[in-house]
Amino acid sequence: MLSLLGLFALVGCNEKTTEDGDIVFCTAVYVPALRVDVFDKETGFPNACGVTVTVQDGDFTEELSNESGDSCNEDFTFSIAGEREGKYDITVIKEGYVDWIQYDTVVTSNICHVNTITVQAYMDK
Repeated sequence: MLSLLGLFALVGCNEKTTEDGDIVFCTAVYVPALRVDVFDKETGFPNACGVTVTVQDGDFTEELSNESGDSCNEDFTFSIAGEREGKYDITVIKEGYVDWIQYDTVVTSNICHVNTITVQAYMDK
């Protein structure tokens, strides 16, 4: 039992109590509300270089970019809106492609973290 308590201290857990009175140990890990993967609609291949992803929920807005270049990873996943539930409008922009927009993506949470939603944006030229 002592080893288990030491392990919780090492990984950064905190304790929460459910509505039923049960004790739950939550990790201190960052959990994004949304993960956005970007693909070329015609080829089906990952296409994240040069992409900007913007998410908006009411007054909240967050933007991430994956700059083009020699070290760019086309298979990049955008992890955005950390630990924030809400109803998001997601916009994906890339030069040479039609803007991709998805409205009203709902992210809920559990007692410890948000329930991450993974979105696949297929970009059309």
